[in-house]
Amino acid sequence: MPSPRWTIAGLGLLTALSAVLFVLAPVRQDVTTYEWPTAGTAQNTALPLFPYTPEQLDATFGCADAATLGNGLVLSTTPPTAVAGEQPSSGGLTVLAQDGAVTVSLGDETVVDRHPLSTGDCTVTVQSGQGGTMVRIDGDPAAHSRTTPVVNGLFTDLQGQTDLRVSVVPDTRYESSPSALKVALGATAIVSVLAMLLLLSRWESSLTRPVRLLPRGWWRPKGPDIAVTVTLLAWTIIGAATVDDGYIITMIESATDTGFVGNYYRWFNAPESPFSWFYELYRPFADVSGAAWWMRVPSLVLGLLSWLLIDRVLLPRFAKGLARTARWAAAGVFVIWFVTFGIGLRPEPWVVLGTLVVFALVERALATRGLAPLATALVVAGATLTITPTGVAAVIPFVIALPRIVRLLWARGAMSVAVVLGACTSALLFMFYDQSVAAVLHSTEVRTAIGPSFSVLDEGRRYEDLFDFLQGGLNRRLPIMLMWLAMASLIVLLLFKRTPKVAPKPTIRLLAVSTLFFGALAFTPTKYTHHFGALAGLGTLLVAVLVHTIVRGALRRNWERSLFTAVLGVTVWIGLAAPLRWWFLSGLDVKWNLVEPGISNITASEIALVAGLVIAVAGLFGAWRLLRQPGWFVAVVAVGTVAIEVGTMAYAMVPRWDTYTTGRANLASLSGGSCGVEDWLRAEPDISAGLLRADAPARLEGFTVNGGFPDDSRPLAPYGTTAAPVWGSDSAGSLTTGWFTLPEGASAADAPPLVVPAAGAGAVSASVQYAGSDGQVVREERVRLDDEGEWSDARFDPHGATRVRVVATNDGDGWIAVGTPRLPKVVPTTELVPTSERVALDWVDAFALPCRRSAQLADGLTQPVRYRFATGPNLRWLTGMSFLTGPGGPYAPLYQLGTQTPVPTYLEGDKLFEPISVFRLDYPVPLSGVTITHTVR
Repeated sequence: MPSPRWTIAGLGLLTALSAVLFVLAPVRQDVTTYEWPTAGTAQNTALPLFPYTPEQLDATFGCADAATLGNGLVLSTTPPTAVAGEQPSSGGLTVLAQDGAVTVSLGDETVVDRHPLSTGDCTVTVQSGQGGTMVRIDGDPAAHSRTTPVVNGLFTDLQGQTDLRVSVVPDTRYESSPSALKVALGATAIVSVLAMLLLLSRWESSLTRPVRLLPRGWWRPKGPDIAVTVTLLAWTIIGAATVDDGYIITMIESATDTGFVGNYYRWFNAPESPFSWFYELYRPFADVSGAAWWMRVPSLVLGLLSWLLIDRVLLPRFAKGLARTARWAAAGVFVIWFVTFGIGLRPEPWVVLGTLVVFALVERALATRGLAPLATALVVAGATLTITPTGVAAVIPFVIALPRIVRLLWARGAMSVAVVLGACTSALLFMFYDQSVAAVLHSTEVRTAIGPSFSVLDEGRRYEDLFDFLQGGLNRRLPIMLMWLAMASLIVLLLFKRTPKVAPKPTIRLLAVSTLFFGALAFTPTKYTHHFGALAGLGTLLVAVLVHTIVRGALRRNWERSLFTAVLGVTVWIGLAAPLRWWFLSGLDVKWNLVEPGISNITASEIALVAGLVIAVAGLFGAWRLLRQPGWFVAVVAVGTVAIEVGTMAYAMVPRWDTYTTGRANLASLSGGSCGVEDWLRAEPDISAGLLRADAPARLEGFTVNGGFPDDSRPLAPYGTTAAPVWGSDSAGSLTTGWFTLPEGASAADAPPLVVPAAGAGAVSASVQYAGSDGQVVREERVRLDDEGEWSDARFDPHGATRVRVVATNDGDGWIAVGTPRLPKVVPTTELVPTSERVALDWVDAFALPCRRSAQLADGLTQPVRYRFATGPNLRWLTGMSFLTGPGGPYAPLYQLGTQTPVPTYLEGDKLFEPISVFRLDYPVPLSGVTITHTVR
């Protein structure tokens, strides 16, 4: 029988050729053209392009129209002052007719300055594209600019029938699909690489004795397996969201509109390519439901697979006769990593599994001298690297084992070159599966230009955040500290050859891979602490190997055991010296979410430090005869930390059972439909409906009623309503309103709060006084004023009071305005805004609103939606990029075209907290009168 070496080599070359041609193959781009006006009758229209500048704009108008207009606006691609929105809109094309002449401007640049218009049938044409903007009169070039105009609408003063014609082709370069040739080449590459790996594996198996990959009885569950599975399952239901879950769920869902996974909230929705293929696997899940627990199922599966790989495949490679204590330590440490970084939509769990698979395959290749596991490892490494930049961790095992890999390849001869080439080029399929080379290069250029993009020298920012009291959190800090402890300890033990029952060479490679990964992190352009999550697998292995060798006798003398215990105490002290910081709404009522954990004013970090030092000293005087060895302390720390994290998260649901928590919403989703936080979110559509009536006139001194201020610079009324009295003062004075009687049930837990609108600045103050039916003041609470001098709703719980009034003072050095108190009349937000209606979503809160779909970004436009569901006031500062042009935010055109009005919201069962804010968006000019044409390029 002939050798299959040539067949295997041929398949490798075929894979490489098909993959390269796959990258170069064409894609089918969807092209949309907007033509205006319809039927020759001009009327203003919104046209919120996204990106803001078009690929091509052609505008034509007759000189007669402009001359007839006299003085006025012939054309503008940004809204004139009379219909402008919340934010200024600059950089648009403006054509003005002035006394028989025409002026053409691009933002602040004047392109044509008062060119006289003849009374004949001359024609002015403006053409914009990648080369800039050209103005022609009767076909002759009149002026040129390198600038392309911003387009978010088409506006004119021309009335009725007109010769004005505008054609706009937005930039839809990312809205593409693979051509038939691209699909065929991709299929060829996939089939050939799989066939190559299969034939190679069979051929090598026929040459050597098979070596078991999994130990006998690997499928039998053990105690640590059950603990890991149960904990991760529980965390899937009750656990905290990761920082980017809201961001990513919107990206995934918006792919239904555009056909590709774009960044959505910034970077002009540029695709994540070449790092995005794994998002496609989430899309079928999102099509079923956006419920948090459901979207976490893939990461749960990844976590369980990673644990099995650690426990069944990798640990036996490092540790001979794995100690039970080491297995429990591994389980505890792995769960610490995974509940913090893994259960969610971020890419870290994919990198963890990919890195572990690659490490296991490389070790198997070295142990068996097999090319098949090495080639498979290269394919997996390529897939992992194209998940996210931190996927570089999957490449490092090859670097560390390079000398032995080279000898292995040399032994296999020329065939190995073709095999490696085919395996490596398979990564191109993941990088360019849906985009052209030009699109991927452009998206990379956009992300780099806008940033954030930090250099290697900025790597310290990541560690500053890790050890920041509030940004780091013990849940992020402790696993890193334990990993560093294990690395340092193993290095010392290996140097002194004190690692019984541990395979030294694989352990050295494990240490080298981990060390190099920290170096590789420095080259990633962003510096966020959640990137440490990619280390979960390596960190778990290191701690488990350390515990195993200590249990097996690595530390022989009492002083060695005491020294390790003291160092462990210091490590845990640093790791626990921070609050349990969970993201956004996940930390509601979680004990120790804002302060260090502890008991009776003694922090857990101090307890750990003192315990470590006391045991270390006691050990020097014979305590180790009883304690035996300190390896089990690591397991206790890990399992104890897991108990604290999971226990506090579970207990947080108890006092909030009748209101929102992540776990409560997920349990509601399991038992039927749930809209997350909206199950308890209420909106106040009519401010005037809940206004209270005073039983006596207000006592005024220096205050006016509904009068405003002399310079008209102060707000007159909250939310623009004047349906009730507003008291304002810009000089020394005092106000005491009459008593307002509260309706029955105003203090109930599910009732909305008492609301007092107020605004002010300077030496002013306001407070709410409470009384019973006899009118005697029993309690007083201060009204907090907004630092910016804007209207804000101060919210209060009456706590059984039946009457309230407002007292305000102005010491003469500032101004203050107070509105009529109200007890809001509320409706569910799903009644105010049906879930079928698209809305603008802030990235922070999108994961907590599973029934909401974000504004459509398709056909080169941002959909003009009627409502924005924003993050509450505490974290709203994080969401600004979505509304700004600098970062390429999708909602910037909407705020240039429209205005927003707050619609107050309240959380049932937690009346003083505002987790989600709702704003109504109003557009003076709608999108209408435009003809839309779709073609394919």
